[in-house]
Amino acid sequence: YPSQHNVIHQNRLREDIPTIAELLQERGYQTAGFVNNSQVGKLVGFDRGHDDFFEVWQGLSERQVIKRAQQKVQELAGYSDHGAATTNKLVFDWLRQRRRHDKPFFLFIHYIDAHNPFKAPRPFRFKYFKTDVRREVDMTKVWKIADNPLICYTDDLAPNEAEIEAITALYDEEIGYVDDQIGRLVDYLKKMNVLDESLLILTADHGEHLGEHGFFSHVASLYEPIVHIPLILRYPFGIDGQSVSRQPVQHIDILPTILAACDFRERKGLKIPGLNLLDCLDIQASSRLLFAEWEGRIPHFVRNRLRDSNHHSLFERFQKRLWMIRSEEFKLIADSQGHFELYNLRDDPKESVNLCNKQTATYNKLRTALENWRDTEVTGQTSESYDYSGEVLKKHLKALGYL
Repeated sequence: YPSQHNVIHQNRLREDIPTIAELLQERGYQTAGFVNNSQVGKLVGFDRGHDDFFEVWQGLSERQVIKRAQQKVQELAGYSDHGAATTNKLVFDWLRQRRRHDKPFFLFIHYIDAHNPFKAPRPFRFKYFKTDVRREVDMTKVWKIADNPLICYTDDLAPNEAEIEAITALYDEEIGYVDDQIGRLVDYLKKMNVLDESLLILTADHGEHLGEHGFFSHVASLYEPIVHIPLILRYPFGIDGQSVSRQPVQHIDILPTILAACDFRERKGLKIPGLNLLDCLDIQASSRLLFAEWEGRIPHFVRNRLRDSNHHSLFERFQKRLWMIRSEEFKLIADSQGHFELYNLRDDPKESVNLCNKQTATYNKLRTALENWRDTEVTGQTSESYDYSGEVLKKHLKALGYL
């Protein structure tokens, strides 16, 4: 969990916490990583254990004049993306030219195209955001929000229903584009005759608020639009193609799943949280409690935009720490100011009715379990901060709204 590894704010991963790539590298795997965000790259120590590591977000060098010109033409024509196509090309080249056939391999492939700014390349651009909708909305306002939804807070923008529909369409276009690129990756793995011998895991780091509960972007929230994210596994050796698990699961389950599939014997002294997801396919498997947390911080974009303003209530919203506990049916959210929200996700998936005063037995049970978890699992370990003074890195972080 974040409070255990402490890769929050501007912190790097501690050396005593191994990455998946390091554990598999020790087992003789060839490893490669491809990332489109510095926040999952060398900057935070996520490159450790990779034989090859590609920071795709850095783009072309100044010396690649012709390629930069071609890229500019593509951008002006509306065909440039946020890195997915380049990432796939690098992955395909690696599989064709650098993969060793005498070793198993591990790939970490990170796309960022479904992240703001929401501006999918053609032919996905305006696939869902149709002309008739564009005529009904303030396009200047829509593009501002699509560029960085946090501007809804800083500029007091209150998009109406039609404008939210427009922004959602732009977001869906980005998702559709990423889906297409993942399809190309799957096709290439099949072409290279490695797909059916591989465990393929598809997931996301977070969802996106588009007006639910009055929230925008993906910060300061543990509501379902943020924490209910895709998790798809393809593994012919252990999963039937039609399998669907109703068990609530979480990201800390991914590492033990990979290690179980690789028949990994635990490293001495290594404590691995989470469960093997292949075991969760058993319909008789007992349900469990899940946890999530928000560390409490004001996004740089918000802080910089409101530097000379008095927005204490807005800053307070971001700075509140949040914790969540989830059972199969219920979910309890607690904040650092002592407020609680209880929802029945089966009957109320939009989390509109707080049941704290109506379901007191469930509330007390989940609150006790959440507080026990915080007391035992939240360690407060310190980590070394990273340096973001480089100009290329600064430009990248500003483009994503991190500075």
